[in-house]
Amino acid sequence: MRIPDDIARRLRPFGLAGLLLTCTAQAGSDLGSKTPYAPPAGPSQDEAAPRGHVPVAVQLVARHGSRGLTKPGSDEAALALWRDAEAAGALTPLGRRFGADLQRFIAAQRQLGYGNLSQLGVVEHEQLAQRLVARLPGLFDAAPAVELLSSGVDRAVDSSQSFAAALQRAAPKARLPGQWGSDRFLLYFHRLDARRDVADTPARQATLKRSLAYQAWLRSPQLAEQQQRIDADPRLAEAARAVLVGLYGADFTARLADPQAAAQQVMDVRGAMAGLQRELGGAVAPFVPDAAAAVFMARDDAEDFYRKGPGLQEAGAVTYEMATQLLDDMLERLASGRGVVLRFAHAEIVAPLVSAIGVAGLHRPQPRSQPYDPEAHPWRTARVIPMAANVQWEVWQSPDGERLVRMRLNEAEADFKPACDGARRQPGSHFYRVTPLLRCYRGEVPPG
Repeated sequence: MRIPDDIARRLRPFGLAGLLLTCTAQAGSDLGSKTPYAPPAGPSQDEAAPRGHVPVAVQLVARHGSRGLTKPGSDEAALALWRDAEAAGALTPLGRRFGADLQRFIAAQRQLGYGNLSQLGVVEHEQLAQRLVARLPGLFDAAPAVELLSSGVDRAVDSSQSFAAALQRAAPKARLPGQWGSDRFLLYFHRLDARRDVADTPARQATLKRSLAYQAWLRSPQLAEQQQRIDADPRLAEAARAVLVGLYGADFTARLADPQAAAQQVMDVRGAMAGLQRELGGAVAPFVPDAAAAVFMARDDAEDFYRKGPGLQEAGAVTYEMATQLLDDMLERLASGRGVVLRFAHAEIVAPLVSAIGVAGLHRPQPRSQPYDPEAHPWRTARVIPMAANVQWEVWQSPDGERLVRMRLNEAEADFKPACDGARRQPGSHFYRVTPLLRCYRGEVPPG
């Protein structure tokens, strides 16, 4: 695993001292997939829709909003180590403050419930809905029918409810259903189980087969080889020491059996605290050196690249082929569909979907001979799958029936796979003609 040059330059001259130099705030790019959601910054630079075209449909696939930890473990282990350091008289001033914040966090986490949507997660989806309505007023003024679907997991269901309530307030004419269901084949395909999930159609049978292949990949020697390579980076040990020395001092840290695991527990807590900042009364003061955090986040980017993202070239499409049924469902609605389709899921769904679409500039599997390098590859968890990450497809139609689609990734305009550039309305445009785009992806256009 390589660390980007700007980080590496900060590490080389100073060693441990360099890692201890400064601390990062708890929100930002060094939180990886735990990054709280933020829309694109600055004034909108969106391409204007062609004259005469009006929005007639939109599809959204969104990750649930911010949360804390999904289960107890890292928080309890971090607290146990902190208490050992306290008993040994090893706490630094920063360590004493960390302990107080850690105990407040654990109390808030237990009150909220592990894995549940936080207050910030609720707000993220409310604001996402508000911006969608504001961006497409013509669509929502036309009283569109709305379809909603989730994975069935509580935090995804709660995100859908928060989004739907805000959508109804912002667009009172929108026709929301009285209730909505769940579909694991579309929105929880990474964990299908043949004993639980009845594959009663050819499409579901194909998705189940792909899910089982993916789960086998997670246990495979090929992935284990990549993980071993990622974990072998010596800067991880140095970063772990920097995290722990700042809290517990050098002597106590030197006696730990597995300092890297202990530092990872601190990092896990750090990411979860960002999701519970409203329950905690605001962002917690930083307690991890910024350079050390960047090392751990580079490791997480590499790990998720091979587990959820474009993946290893020699492994084929195993990390994202299971999103085929979801992509097919989205494509089938392009030719003639109208209204609003909202789907709420997880990082393990959004990341494979981005690769199945082949989003330009992001989907580039790496051969074994050229491991993922965050300096050379644009794929980042914070960019692709922050909390409330989303893919949106807007459909615009002219009076004579020409249909165009524009894609957004986390609300920023994004492009379909380069092989489909011929479907662009004009060179460089983010609007794609639906008929040739469908032909590009599927080779034929469904009737409609």
